[in-house]
Amino acid sequence: MNVTFIAHSAFLVEWDKFYTLFDYVYEPDYTGTLPALDPEKPLLVFSSHSHEDHFDAKVFGLLEKYPLTRFFVSRDTRLTERRRKWLNISDEAFARTTVLRPDSLLLTEAAGEELSIRAIKSTDIGNAYLLRSEGKLVYHGGDLNWWHWESEGKAYCNNMAEMYKLAVEKLAAAVRDEATDNGLSPTITAAMAPLDPRLGEEGEGLGLSWLMKNVDVLHAFPMHLWKKFEAIDRFRAAHPAFAARVERITADGETFTI
Repeated sequence: MNVTFIAHSAFLVEWDKFYTLFDYVYEPDYTGTLPALDPEKPLLVFSSHSHEDHFDAKVFGLLEKYPLTRFFVSRDTRLTERRRKWLNISDEAFARTTVLRPDSLLLTEAAGEELSIRAIKSTDIGNAYLLRSEGKLVYHGGDLNWWHWESEGKAYCNNMAEMYKLAVEKLAAAVRDEATDNGLSPTITAAMAPLDPRLGEEGEGLGLSWLMKNVDVLHAFPMHLWKKFEAIDRFRAAHPAFAARVERITADGETFTI
């Protein structure tokens, strides 16, 4: 499996028989170069929520270059028939789009392989996604994070901590269910999760560390870094028990083979 960090929260994951593309946008502050893809392999495009650094209607144009593309979006994108016309999304792309409600499960297929998609309600808006196929589990957190904004006050921070811990419990339960039902190890092969330096050094690692403590993750890929890649080194130094499993991303466009 190859995992390419494109930029910000955008990742391309190449499975054996298909690709998954998460939160790819074209806005200059958040974008990078999408690698060339094999047009004969299905491309599954996921948008976690409607914020401009995670959702861009231009992504539906990928169908013109890659004819086996399908799209999965969160409900808060409000991708109605009227809105999709306003966004210039083609009839064919819209017909290939599935809207996923928070805390829902979709069983589908990709290149003949069964694909399970679990949408987990975010602590912000939209979804995080847990995918199971080819005997592997892959997680993309979107904006599901422990958003410890001290400026919002103690009550907000306490509520956020509770909401995030409940969300991680749901994720852990989903991992166990997928493992039990399909004879797998209860382990996420690749987890892409926020490590946002805007929260300050005391708050930036709360979400990722709690995830690593409560879910078995082989390879964690920090995201939502705003190009402050040094936050990864800070996290690894502060959490030596997890350091070997947290990938050290140093630039946009890096690919990791796992």
